[in-house]
Amino acid sequence: MQPDLLAPSFDYRVVDGLGRARQRGGVPQLGGAVFRAETLGPAVELAHLESGISIGDLHGQDWLERGSLAPILSALASAQQQWLAPDGQRGLILGSGMVGEAVLNSFKIDAHKAALAAGFAKPALLVAAMGELIGNVIDHSEAIGSGVAMFSAEAGRFEFVVADTGIGALPSLTRNPDHASLSDDGAALLAMVEAGVSRFARNSGHGNGFRPIFEKLADMSGHLRFRSGGYGLTLDGCFGNRIARQIAQKPKLRGLLAAVTCLAPKTAGR
Repeated sequence: MQPDLLAPSFDYRVVDGLGRARQRGGVPQLGGAVFRAETLGPAVELAHLESGISIGDLHGQDWLERGSLAPILSALASAQQQWLAPDGQRGLILGSGMVGEAVLNSFKIDAHKAALAAGFAKPALLVAAMGELIGNVIDHSEAIGSGVAMFSAEAGRFEFVVADTGIGALPSLTRNPDHASLSDDGAALLAMVEAGVSRFARNSGHGNGFRPIFEKLADMSGHLRFRSGGYGLTLDGCFGNRIARQIAQKPKLRGLLAAVTCLAPKTAGR
């Protein structure tokens, strides 16, 4: 079946609306609309909400057209440790695959090839940023087995999503006495981004938070969304623009999720 290109996009606004309704115990009213999935992030985030819908259950929702993302979402639902699309444009690793050197390196090589084919002149920067997020799952989540890392590439665009259902940003940071005063998940996300802090002391070699991600992507543009607990930090535009970062309350999410869509220079300038 050909996708309905006129169908509204299944984006984060839809996820926020579904999450809030389900969090209140209500039944979301979609008015008969059918949404078209274009990026991985919204589906993965919906599955990680405390009142969300699992990836497996999304398969049976008549309001969602999964389109070209159907194979990778099916692979995620079936809990395959590693998966790569036949065309090499999409791939994932789960859980223990993140700490297995051979599997992780294979995944990074696949992502590098996909980004290069999508038109990015410096795919190594994208893979390195994704690697920083995978390292966060390993070092901070206390639930490596719940981790997932995915990428999706097409001409002019490269998306990667890394998520877990571990302890989340605030409980992780407040293990460090220097950050015990953080008040909520939003403050924790801002601290990880702005101050580059983590649960470990700076001299431990693990104390840079999300700052290295922004350093690697500083000259690129696109869309970024970090989620933990009841907050989300978002950025649309140039990743190096601190002013563009926004923090807002969101439906409660288990663990931590980072979804980044990078646009190749010609696409970003349109």
